[in-house]
Parts: sequence; C-alpha cells; structure tokens
Amino acid sequence: MSWTGLDDFLDRAATRLDPPKGPSHLAEGGDLEHVPADLIAAIRPAAVLIGIVPRVEEPSVVLTTRPATMKSHAGQVAFPGGKIDPGDADEVAAALREAEEEVGAPVDRTDVIGRGAPYISGSAYRITPVVGLLPPDFIAKPDPLEVDEAFETPLSFLMDPANHQAREGVWKGRTRRYYEMPHNGYRIWGVTAGIIRALHDQLYRGEGG
Repeated sequence: MSWTGLDDFLDRAATRLDPPKGPSHLAEGGDLEHVPADLIAAIRPAAVLIGIVPRVEEPSVVLTTRPATMKSHAGQVAFPGGKIDPGDADEVAAALREAEEEVGAPVDRTDVIGRGAPYISGSAYRITPVVGLLPPDFIAKPDPLEVDEAFETPLSFLMDPANHQAREGVWKGRTRRYYEMPHNGYRIWGVTAGIIRALHDQLYRGEGG
C-alpha cells in the first residue's frame, strides 16, 4: 500500500514518525558503512525540511538544486536544510531556519507533523528529516547564494515505490547502492532519494507497498 491521499499521509506521519519534540525512537539508517572510519566519531548533526504544499491540484514537496559553486554535492537536488547550529533549539528549529533562509518558507506558518528516522550520509552527516505542512499559497523565494532553483514534485509520485529506481555505482573503489527518482527533468537521487525512500517505508511498509 502506498499513496491514498494527503489526509492519510498526514495521519500516518503524525502516528508513525517521531513527534516534533522529544527523543527519537526510529532506528537511523542511510550510508553509515560508507562513512570513512576516521569520521565516524565526528558525525555532524543536520536537518532538512520535507515541506509539503497542499496545492489544489495535488500536494507537492519543495525541493532545490544546489548551485554549481558549492564545494560538495554541487548541482544536486536537495531538500532545504543544513547543519544544526549552536543557536538552534533542536533539529526542527534547524530545519525551519534553513528552509526559511534558503527558500523563504515561513516558520510561523509551517505546521510540523513529525520527524523521520535520522539518515547517515556518506559525507558524515546525521540528517533528521522534518515533515512539515506549508501554507497552500506558498511561493518559494530562493536565496541565490544557497539555491540555484526551487521546484515542486508531486508527493504522490515520491510516495510511489514504483518510481524508486534502484541503482548502483562505484564510489571510492566500493560498490554503492542508491535510489534514483527522475521526474520532470530533475534527477532526484543519492541522499535525497534515500530519505524519501526511508520515509515511504516508515509510513507504508508492511501493507503491500
């Protein structure tokens, strides 16, 4: 079982994800086996916002492309987000702050539904995905220093496992498996696709999807 509508998605997120506040109970996943041994003890906390816009035509998720000038993951599709700063109260605060800075997502009008399982990236970040409902009239205002482009992808597409294409490649001499979800000319893959797949499994696994 997968997508059956926004209301069902939000109900599942509210009951199956970690609540906005408090300790995390979901088992972390991701690419821990690809983190260099000398960085495991220094994995850095980060957070991203899976911002859902309840458009009249269909709900969508806000994604960005990173500028080509970025030192890491240049040009790749990503959720708004980044490192957790000392001034951030928690992962949720960091995700909301970063999303406001990067695409103009209004902190005071974002309804936080829950937190997904932490995702360990091969670049040694422990990324907490924060699921939030943005206002239906949201219009992205990308910060050109951090975002090359902001765009939206249907939530129903992202929550359909038929669109999660399993791939593998060689990275630093080792075979690495990852997901890819090409849509409308955008290549959604790597960590971003991994977070999407993990969210799908947290909400729908065990029900035929």
